[in-house]
Amino acid sequence: MLHRSIDRVTVIPPLGPGFDGERHKAALVVSPGNFHATDPFFLMADDNITLEGRFGEAHPHAGLETVTFMLNGTMEDTGGRLAEGDVEWMTAGSGIVHSEDAMVSTGMRLFQLWLVLPEEQRNMPPRLQILQRAAMPVHVEPGVEARVYSGRLGEAAAPTKNAVPVTLADIRLEPGASFAPELPAAYNAFAVVIDGEATAGAGGEPLSENMVGWTGAADGGASTLALRAGAKGARILLYAGQPQNIEVVAQGPFIAGSREELAGYYAAYRHGRFPHAGTMRPVALA
Repeated sequence: MLHRSIDRVTVIPPLGPGFDGERHKAALVVSPGNFHATDPFFLMADDNITLEGRFGEAHPHAGLETVTFMLNGTMEDTGGRLAEGDVEWMTAGSGIVHSEDAMVSTGMRLFQLWLVLPEEQRNMPPRLQILQRAAMPVHVEPGVEARVYSGRLGEAAAPTKNAVPVTLADIRLEPGASFAPELPAAYNAFAVVIDGEATAGAGGEPLSENMVGWTGAADGGASTLALRAGAKGARILLYAGQPQNIEVVAQGPFIAGSREELAGYYAAYRHGRFPHAGTMRPVALA
């Protein structure tokens, strides 16, 4: 069994201006431009709203999946409603339009992750999954509650349908509690501290609120990532995924394998060939 170490630590930068006026502040949790190190995670944004109202506008995606984790507040659009602790897992695939007439609450905070799709599934039909917090399986042990939104931790296996094998868990640790989630050694992984303080990895790397600890992929088999909460406990979001080891190009809301494929996405969108998320029925979870 491989005992993972934290290879590098990043910090979520101070919030800056977002795309939706003065009430919207944002920062990058995962920055694009270093995909060989973050594969299959392309980017992740931390979006914050200070005043309720409409948020953003309808826009397309293609060639990727977006994973929207609602940390605080609510967001509702034609695709459905997300409350605190809910996740929208949207596979854009060959193309989709979403965020139509979105309404958000004061104090809303969400993380939106972009996942690169496997090459052979990049243009799969789009689908939408709404993962409600109350319906997600929970792994419990002394001082530990780990809610699993994708993949498996212990006996808790999420019903989420994945194109890229991914583990996503919301882990809450009581003061001084330890947890060593098991992950495939071949996965890249990162842990984001939402509240409190913890140490992570075989070397006991200290992490506190808004810090991100990264642990890289290794050869085959299983691995564990040791987590230990500090004196006030900790809440940690754990993301782990199988690297795709492919070359991609990105422009705007699209990720493709070539410039020609990008041009095809833009042409399809301009000609109205992308379905709208509001017209799609969310995939039933088993």
